[in-house]
Order: sequence, then C-alpha cells, then structure tokens
Amino acid sequence: MTAIEPYPTIQKYRRGNLDVETATLRVALFNDSVAYSPDQVNHEYVSDVLDGGTTAQELADASYSRRDLANVSVTVDATDGEVVVDADDVTWTSLDGGETIQGWVAYAQIGGDDTTPADDPIIALEDEVTNSNGNLVTTNGSDITLQFDAEGIVTVS
Repeated sequence: MTAIEPYPTIQKYRRGNLDVETATLRVALFNDSVAYSPDQVNHEYVSDVLDGGTTAQELADASYSRRDLANVSVTVDATDGEVVVDADDVTWTSLDGGETIQGWVAYAQIGGDDTTPADDPIIALEDEVTNSNGNLVTTNGSDITLQFDAEGIVTVS
C-alpha cells in the first residue's frame, strides 16, 4: 500500500511545526459507504476526511476504536533521498462483521483527545486497503491487522 501525505503536513515538517517523534500519533479506519478520493492539497486535518460521512465515513462497528501508533520512528534513507516515518503495525481484535474497510488515516492528536479533529493534522492516509487477493477487507468478527508498507507509513523527500 502506498500512503499519501497532505502537502500542508510536509510544510509543517519543514517549518518545524510538527514533530512526529514526540506527538501522539493515532490511526482511524474508514469504510466504503462513501467513495473517498484523497485530496493532498485540501485534506489537511482529520475533520477534512472524517467529516461525518460527506467525505469518508469512519467505521461504525461497536468493537472498533481509533488506535495509538506504537514505536514511531523517523529515519533518513540516504540511498533513496528521503525521510521515512514508520510505526508498528496495528491490530483491531474481533471486529464485528459487515463493514468493508476502504482506507485509513494516521494523524497527530493535538490537545490530548479526539474531540477537536479540526486541529489534528493528517500524517498519512491510504484510500485502498486490500487483502492478499487484492480485495477490500471486510470485517467478519476476526482480527484486522493494518500492515504498514515495508518502506514505512510515509516517506518525505
């Protein structure tokens, strides 16, 4: 999977206004009830994507909740000329059946909770989560593991 990063987030990095190594990073899943199309210019904050169902709809499963990203790292890949942001894969246990996961959004939580999504900058997002068969993932009561790309969650060059 190839995540994208909003241009305003890249600008925040370069200005020193966002430190992903010290910020609380979280990830949310969204379903396919609304066909989401990423906008790297205008989708800067969580509220721009998870806006109640106009842009994308977060999973409604009672056993689902947003997750913190663990072991976040930022490394320099001099060979490819980029900075790599990575974290451990994330698992949701026993997600009830019936929802198809279209994608995910990783973000920096500002203010200590998720009640102000208009100030939580998106770090990366993926609009097509597929299984090994190339199909969108559907919840069925089993665990769902979000495996980040071997090159990291996102790279900045």
